[in-house]
Amino acid sequence: MRHLRLAWVVLLTALLGAAGCATRAELATWSAHTTHFASSEHLVFSVRNDTRSAPLVTRADVDRARDQRWWGDPVTVSPDAILAAP
Repeated sequence: MRHLRLAWVVLLTALLGAAGCATRAELATWSAHTTHFASSEHLVFSVRNDTRSAPLVTRADVDRARDQRWWGDPVTVSPDAILAAP
């Protein structure tokens, strides 16, 4: 009986630990880069565009993302939603 209880504890701990893990695609992206963000501009953009609000994207953001080769989940907006200046 004691071994069964221990097995349940181990199983539940493993399941809870696995729930917070990244997917294979996310792990591949992270392992391909030495930092979490490509630059300080990438960090600011990511913090500004969390998933709780509508994205705020400027033409400069688009240019920096291309030039600095930002990675991660894309933030998509229609072309007419891209702002000329911050």
